[in-house]
Amino acid sequence: MSDKDVTETLREIWEEVLGIPVDDVDADFFDLGGDSLLALAISTRAIESGLTMPRSAVLRRSTLRQLAEAVEDPQLFDRV
Repeated sequence: MSDKDVTETLREIWEEVLGIPVDDVDADFFDLGGDSLLALAISTRAIESGLTMPRSAVLRRSTLRQLAEAVEDPQLFDRV
């Protein structure tokens, strides 16, 4: 999956879970109204859609850009 595909897949999931449009890839999940339960929902849906990430991914990488980069380079999940 290309970087754009990963970002767009994650964007669609964020918009569905948060119930708002997410236009800024650098907007923080928590500033958009997210919480730990919604973060888990996003991670679960992303995994179900074929992306590889830990369940705690959104808690550790809280922007679309950071999360997409870590999906493309899973070693980034090990770095805070």
